[in-house]
Amino acid sequence: MNKNNETVQGILNAIELYAEAGRKASRELGQKAFTPDAIMSWVENGKIVTVPINALFDVLEQTGEEEVTYSVEDVTVAGNIAFARISSSFSKLTTFNDMFTLAEQNGEWKIVSKIYSVK
Repeated sequence: MNKNNETVQGILNAIELYAEAGRKASRELGQKAFTPDAIMSWVENGKIVTVPINALFDVLEQTGEEEVTYSVEDVTVAGNIAFARISSSFSKLTTFNDMFTLAEQNGEWKIVSKIYSVK
């Protein structure tokens, strides 16, 4: 596997950990996907809301296990940073546009931020 394929696979691994955290309502899996200081943002009532990623983990634990599916729409890499966009669905009830910024740390890709909108 060449470096480019390894890089993209590392990014996809982080995204899969994010999805698996939703499937299993697992804070522990989510923490493996994100950096400790990661943030999550969205627009609500015309205002940008930004919270620590732990707010996402709180929601996962409250919601419980769900069916989570996603498709990767775009991955862009520039050295040791990247952008990924997915379309995701949680329990077939809500579909999201998810965008992630990622950074490579010690050979492992971690999500630094997530921004989303409901489709």
